[in-house]
Amino acid sequence: MNRFFLPFLISVVFVSESLFVNFIAVQPFFRQWILSPRFVLIVLIFMAVYLNKKQAMMYGAIFGMLYDVAFTDILGVYMFGLPAMCYLMSKMMKVLQNNVIVVSLSAVLGVAILEFYIYGINLLVHVTEMTLNEFLAMRFYPTLALSAVFCVLFSYFLKKRFQKLSLQYTDERL
Repeated sequence: MNRFFLPFLISVVFVSESLFVNFIAVQPFFRQWILSPRFVLIVLIFMAVYLNKKQAMMYGAIFGMLYDVAFTDILGVYMFGLPAMCYLMSKMMKVLQNNVIVVSLSAVLGVAILEFYIYGINLLVHVTEMTLNEFLAMRFYPTLALSAVFCVLFSYFLKKRFQKLSLQYTDERL
């Protein structure tokens, strides 16, 4: 059962991002912004910190490829970006304290880095005409706020669940 928990969890989070965009982000209150949920990235960063960096990077590559195929015009952007953020944030946690608040702030920082990376790639290949000020006001700040809310709501659950899985994996190896 535990073997299927991680693919199930990340698949549910991946689908919930799409559902969020289709049902909540289109409400009249949110129409002035472009809300880009990055729930999968946050879950992957928590996985990289509390469970296993290599496994998080593998899931990042797989679900990044799904992002690229389903949502973007440029293949490989998310497939590289998600594992890179998992790697970067897990290395950052070796220097910083490994508590839930620091990991949540690091996850929001990872979302910020990924957003600028995606904006830069889209600007480079002329997929977007959005200026930096428009990007910051319409997409970047709302996405960071949404990611912070997601972290506040689910960070404790993710930490506890991944720590429990880590202990189970350790026990199975012994």
